[in-house]
Amino acid sequence: MMLPVVVSQQITGDHFASIDLLLPADLLWFSGHFPTCPILPGVAQINWVMHYANQLLGQLPVVRSIDVVKFQRPLMPDDEVTLELNWERTNHKLMFKYLVQGEITASSGKISLCQ
Repeated sequence: MMLPVVVSQQITGDHFASIDLLLPADLLWFSGHFPTCPILPGVAQINWVMHYANQLLGQLPVVRSIDVVKFQRPLMPDDEVTLELNWERTNHKLMFKYLVQGEITASSGKISLCQ
């Protein structure tokens, strides 16, 4: 399994989405990263940002650059997280944030999309 379990989702207008996710221990991303202490790789987090943004906010332009990414807390097997997406259409920026327990920022970033 490559995607987490979607527990719930909320879409506000055409620019904001909030998705509650469960990260099952059997996600392929956890396999081998790292064997004694599995964590969700950053590339998986970015992949999910784009996947859910395109699914919930409409087909977005392709990625031009990843301007800012901060990994502040590892995402572990069986974590329940909230992914917040904010699409600033006029600036062509997609902001994201993964929250644990609804308030602890695990990672966040800003992605520039082509115009």
